[in-house]
Amino acid sequence: MKKINIEDIQVFAADKSARKAIFKEGQLDTGLLLYAPGQTTPDHKHSDIDEVFYVISGEGTITINNEEMFVKEKDIIFSPKGETHGFHNTSSDNWVVLQIKIESSKKD
Repeated sequence: MKKINIEDIQVFAADKSARKAIFKEGQLDTGLLLYAPGQTTPDHKHSDIDEVFYVISGEGTITINNEEMFVKEKDIIFSPKGETHGFHNTSSDNWVVLQIKIESSKKD
């Protein structure tokens, strides 16, 4: 068993968003997505990874298949493999999102 306090790894970069790894085991990969105000992750997709995003603190927008969705603390989002998604911190506060990636065991 491993334990990490997320406050210990919340280091925001001034120039671009950051991802801080938490746990990686087999097909599971977890990390924190850290966005200072105005920072983004461009739209992209994964052909072999399902993702779940849980907003720990702050708020922003997630674009899913070119549709913008406002999300805030305690919202949870599922993005299945092949779906385009991107992030934008539209607020004046930091935005922290837990990312859970599950790699498909079988490639399509």
